[in-house]
Amino acid sequence: MRYTLYGSLLWLFVEAASAAAWAGSSQRSAELRGGDATVMFVAHDYGFRGPDRLPAGLTTVRIVNEGRDLHHIQFLKLLQGKSAADFRAAIAADPSRLPAWVQYAGGPNAHLPGSLASATVNLTEGDYVLMCWIPDKNGVPHVALGMQKALSVRGGKPVKVSQPKPSIVITQIDYQFVLSKRVESGLQTIEVINHGTQPHELVVVKLAAGATVKDVLASFAPGASGPPPGELVSGITGIEKGERVYFTGEFEPGRYGLICFVSDVVSGRPHFSHGMTTEFTVE
Repeated sequence: MRYTLYGSLLWLFVEAASAAAWAGSSQRSAELRGGDATVMFVAHDYGFRGPDRLPAGLTTVRIVNEGRDLHHIQFLKLLQGKSAADFRAAIAADPSRLPAWVQYAGGPNAHLPGSLASATVNLTEGDYVLMCWIPDKNGVPHVALGMQKALSVRGGKPVKVSQPKPSIVITQIDYQFVLSKRVESGLQTIEVINHGTQPHELVVVKLAAGATVKDVLASFAPGASGPPPGELVSGITGIEKGERVYFTGEFEPGRYGLICFVSDVVSGRPHFSHGMTTEFTVE
């Protein structure tokens, strides 16, 4: 799955972010530290620090971004008896796509340097790799720069995480986002369910005044000038069909957009080019 367009857009978001915006994001994220989540990973340029083994079950995962680049966590379950070494070899051979024997398992999506994000995912028993697929300014995915970590998920006493009670449900289908109700201002717990036929993710962008999602996407087209008219807020990385993930986000009044950048299994184009975007207003 190719993420060239995804990488270009996210790098522009990093370049456009001011120190004040980073500080604001960090402050908002610090307010989300409460709750019963206990699993923490620290992202840096380019790697992760955190546990090597987790018990199976519902797990709330936090990522603290201590790097200078944008980072996220994408959990990938390894299938067909493959190992983390096999994954490293596959990425070294072709860093532009993921091997066919991995399964998307979610995670907290892109956040700015100095900020914290979280997502609640259901980790079944097996071997995993957690990685960052966002590229550097030269277009090289962070995973190819070493930003990957092996993780074993086995039975045992599970982390004590209660089932989140979502205030909003966002359903992913091919190729739409469907919101269960209007998003209100303040802290919201959102359940994301993939009812599509292939993997999908969710990136939340707070749009600049008067801007649309189309304007954001157009800002990285060939010949475009100026920074993207929006700010990354929160979201979740890719999940497989039939799966669900939860995340918490702080929504200030304004206009927002949802985007899926995962590449289509048939066309190879990102899902947003098939219309998988939507906009909503928080009052």
